[in-house]
Amino acid sequence: MTTDNRIINFYSRFLNRNSVVAPHEAFPELGTVANPAIHYDGNDAFLCYEASAQAGRGNVVLKFGDVIDFHLTPLNIHGLHKCRYPIEAWSFNEILGSREADPWKVLGARFWLISFNDVTIEILFQTVSIMKHDTEGPSPGATLIDALSLIKQ
Repeated sequence: MTTDNRIINFYSRFLNRNSVVAPHEAFPELGTVANPAIHYDGNDAFLCYEASAQAGRGNVVLKFGDVIDFHLTPLNIHGLHKCRYPIEAWSFNEILGSREADPWKVLGARFWLISFNDVTIEILFQTVSIMKHDTEGPSPGATLIDALSLIKQ
């Protein structure tokens, strides 16, 4: 966590307010067309999304480890004003001081809302990492299946 996020997190908790920030991880920027492909195995969630032109296009697979809660909602970019947090469209949004993460703070849980064209993902987790950035991937679904096939069981 960056120093700025730590300061915001401290004051958010002190003032009992939420803050929406960009996560400190530098993942490729979200594209604005394709919706994501998602797989949840009971412990980890794998998210594949279209990368923007500025990020080199293609598809990116992220692994969210030790997932506590996960929701896919039909909240599209035109309905973000109805979201309980003021999040950005086509963005990773980390909610510091959220009521969702508060019961799990001893585990270092983080709460993100990720907005896509037609859906928003809410995820409460402990770790996140990039698994793959495939600049030639045909679709998020096909890229995710390929990435999952490489995981040793």
